[in-house]
Amino acid sequence: MEELPESAEPQHEKPLLTVEEQIAHLKSKGITFDLCGEAEAATILAKQNNYLRITSYRQLFDRQTEGANVGAYINLDFGDLAALSSLDRKLRETFLALTVDVEHFAKMKVLASVEDHGEDGYGIVSDFYAGLNHAGRNAIQGAMHARGGIGERHDAYAGDLIAHHLADMPVWVFLEVIDFGTFVNFYLFCANRWEDNVMLQEHYALKSVKALRNATAHNHCIVNGFTKALTGTAYDTPQVITESLNGAAMPRTKTRRAKLGNVRIAQMAASMYCLNALCDSEHALARHASRLADLRSAYEARIERYRLNSSLVSFFDFLFNLVDIWVPQQR
Repeated sequence: MEELPESAEPQHEKPLLTVEEQIAHLKSKGITFDLCGEAEAATILAKQNNYLRITSYRQLFDRQTEGANVGAYINLDFGDLAALSSLDRKLRETFLALTVDVEHFAKMKVLASVEDHGEDGYGIVSDFYAGLNHAGRNAIQGAMHARGGIGERHDAYAGDLIAHHLADMPVWVFLEVIDFGTFVNFYLFCANRWEDNVMLQEHYALKSVKALRNATAHNHCIVNGFTKALTGTAYDTPQVITESLNGAAMPRTKTRRAKLGNVRIAQMAASMYCLNALCDSEHALARHASRLADLRSAYEARIERYRLNSSLVSFFDFLFNLVDIWVPQQR
């Protein structure tokens, strides 16, 4: 391979642009700056949000397919991108709090079921470990030893608790210290152990909840995936969710299948269903209903602009229909 001279710099496909160049590039793509002026946009791009994230919402909008401006975005202003980014942040915060509570109440259900089935609390954890393959068991127990140890991997929050119970851990401690992924596997183990088909179906829903919790906790964009193209859920919609929707007068239509075929919508649907099914606290349900109502208000504040994008509106309409079914503000 021919080496570049020391003075030569590699030519990258997408070089770093200054803020001024970023704005010029967006204008060349047909994006206007009427709702948000160029000076304000420059401040946003320099200090509040990076170019990659805020422009990721462009994929929600159509482009010209003919004429002199082929490829230019239709009815898209920088203010729309900024507003969608802000709305997406609110959506992430709303569903992060919701998924954290789903995990909590799912664990409460397991603890109650342990008592109902006469488990001793220790044997069920031992049996869970015994049912794992060698690699799976070593991964969980190895992490437990590290977190409960005295080295740099010591868990400042749960490490002492783990260390105290490491040799013989009861289920109430086990549930407190495991990660969400291990808990979902333990939920499946319990469903099979007790031959509980509802728990089995809930386990599949909880896999989606875990995925959404991870995405929101890592601050990933979500709304930019509200497109027809983003399809392909990893597994079919759990039966308990389809039955719940059927019972709520949302029949199995082509529209429902298409929307639940979007992995991000499917994960939010699973999360709201699980909150409704697992949460016994009216206070907690009311708190999440209020947050979702605030999210809807933020969306509706710009509804006149969003109506220019019928696909985007259809996704949000479907999402809020699910809110009305599972987490309504007035119960």
